[in-house]
Amino acid sequence: MKKMASILLSTMLMLSITGCGGTDTSNSGTSGKTVTLAKENDVISLNSTYATDGMSFEVLHTMIEGLMTTDENDKLIPAIAQSYTESEDGLTYTFKIRPEAVWSNGAPVTANDFEFAWKATISNPDAEYAYLYTLDGACILNADAILYEGADIETLGVKALDDSTLEVKLSKKTPYFLSLMAFPVFYPLNEEFFIAQGTNYGFSSDSILSNGAFLLKTWEKDTKIELTKNPTYYDADAVKIDTLVFRITPEVSTGVTAFEAGTVDYTRLSSTLIDKYKDTEEFLEIIDAYLWYLQINEDSEPFEDGNLQMALAYAVDKEDLTKNVLKDGSIPVNGFVPYGMAPSPDGEMFRDTTTEYLVPDKALAQEYFDKALEDAGTDEIEITLLYDNADPAKSAAEYLQASLQAALPGLVINMNVQPKENRLQLQKDGEFEVSLTRWGPDYDDPTTYLSLMLENNAHNYGHYANDEFNSTMQKAGNASTPQERWELLKEAEAIMLETAPVIPVFQTGAAALLSTDVTGIRTQAVGVPYIYKDLDKQ
Repeated sequence: MKKMASILLSTMLMLSITGCGGTDTSNSGTSGKTVTLAKENDVISLNSTYATDGMSFEVLHTMIEGLMTTDENDKLIPAIAQSYTESEDGLTYTFKIRPEAVWSNGAPVTANDFEFAWKATISNPDAEYAYLYTLDGACILNADAILYEGADIETLGVKALDDSTLEVKLSKKTPYFLSLMAFPVFYPLNEEFFIAQGTNYGFSSDSILSNGAFLLKTWEKDTKIELTKNPTYYDADAVKIDTLVFRITPEVSTGVTAFEAGTVDYTRLSSTLIDKYKDTEEFLEIIDAYLWYLQINEDSEPFEDGNLQMALAYAVDKEDLTKNVLKDGSIPVNGFVPYGMAPSPDGEMFRDTTTEYLVPDKALAQEYFDKALEDAGTDEIEITLLYDNADPAKSAAEYLQASLQAALPGLVINMNVQPKENRLQLQKDGEFEVSLTRWGPDYDDPTTYLSLMLENNAHNYGHYANDEFNSTMQKAGNASTPQERWELLKEAEAIMLETAPVIPVFQTGAAALLSTDVTGIRTQAVGVPYIYKDLDKQ
C-alpha cells in the first residue's frame, strides 16, 4: 500500500479521457466551449491574502498567476516571472517580470505588485497563511520578526528594484522556495486597485483583477461560480475553452444527477455510487495528499486529562472506514505527514522513512477510555464532533460516530454538521471539542504539516502546546545538514503524536465521473489541488 501510494503521488496526474458524449452547451450563453464542474464546497475567499481552503485556491489559480507555475508534466516553470537567477549562496533570488503580463484592467503587472502583496499579507493579522513567509515556509528575510515580534514591515526581504525586477532575500537556503512561488499567498496584487476596493475586494467581477487564464464573470454564493476566458492573458492562445463553471453541489447525489442529465461534465462520487459506475468509461479514481484527521481542542473539558484522545486514536478502525465505507481509493494513515510526498535527502518519502503511530489497538483504546471514565468520575462521556456537510467528511463522520460508540461503551458522540466555511470559522474561534478536518500540502516538505502544530501557528486551532516539540522544530530549522534536519523532523512528529493532539485517519482518494469529451483537468499532490488552464472539450 505504501509503495502504490508513493507511486501515485510522485507525479502530477492528468485526468484526460477522449471520446464522445458530455454536456449540451447550446444554452450556455456562448458559442464557444463551456466546461461545467460540480464541486462540493463553495469558495470562501477570492482574496489571495485570506484564502486558506482548496476550493478558493483552485478558483484563484484559474484567475491569477504568481512568479512560478507548473506545466503538464509537474515541472516548475516561470509564469509572471519570465526568468530568474539564484545567488551562489542560495539566499537571493532575482526575478524578471514578463513584459507582456497585464492585469485585466490593462495595467501592467509589475515587481511592485508582488512587493505590495507580500507586505500586505504579512502585516495583516487575519492572514492565516502569512506564516508561509517565515522559517516555517519560504524563509523570507525578517519575516519571523515582522509576523511574531512586530518588526518594521519595510525590513521584509522583498524589493522591487524597478518595474520589471523583483529581488527576494532569504534568511537561509530553502530548497522548496521556488515551488512556493506558485502558491496563492504569494500572488501579486495591483496596489491601486486593491486599495480602492477596500473590504469589497474579490466579492464580484468588478472588484477583482485577473492576470491569468480566466476572468470572474459571476459568483452566486453557494450556487455557482462562472469564469470566462481572459483575452489579455499573456498565454491566452493556450486556453482552449471559453467558459468554466463551478456548480456548488454539497450533496454528491445532486452532482451525479446533473452529470446523468448532461448539465455538468465532472462530479465526485460517494461510496454508495462507486459500484454502479466503476466499470464505466467516465469513472476515475485517484489519490492525493489531503490528510483527513481529528483535531482535538485541548482546552475542552473532556480532553483535559489526555486519556480520551488516546482512546479515540487507538479505537478508530481506519482500514474498515477506507475499504468498506469510503471505497474511493482513500488509504489509512498512521502519521501526520501523508504518503508519497516530502522526499528525504536520500530520495525516500517521509512516511516511508519513519514509524507508524497510533496504530489501531482495541485493548489500548479500552484501557485509555477506562482511565478517562475514572478521571471524570462517571460511566459516560459525551463529546461533540464537528464536520463538513459534504463527502467524504459526512460519510466518515457518520462512520466514526457509530464505530467509536460501539468500540467504547459509555462514549456518546453528538454531531455538529456545518458547511465547510462555518466549520472552519468554529475551529478558528475555538468553539469545538473535536473536529474532522483536512490539510493539503502547500509545498513538498514535512514542515507543511508539522508546522501546523507549532504553538504560534495560526492553524493550530486545537491550541496544542509542547515545548519539546517547538524546540525540536526550531533545531530542525537551524540544522547544519539536510540529514540532521530530516532526523529532527522525524523526532518532532514522534513527540507530537505521543499525546494525539491530532488523530490521522485517512489520505483521500477521489472517485469521480468525467465526461469523455473533456480533457486536461490536472491534479497535483502538492500546492493547488486542481489545475484547469489546460481544459479542452471536443
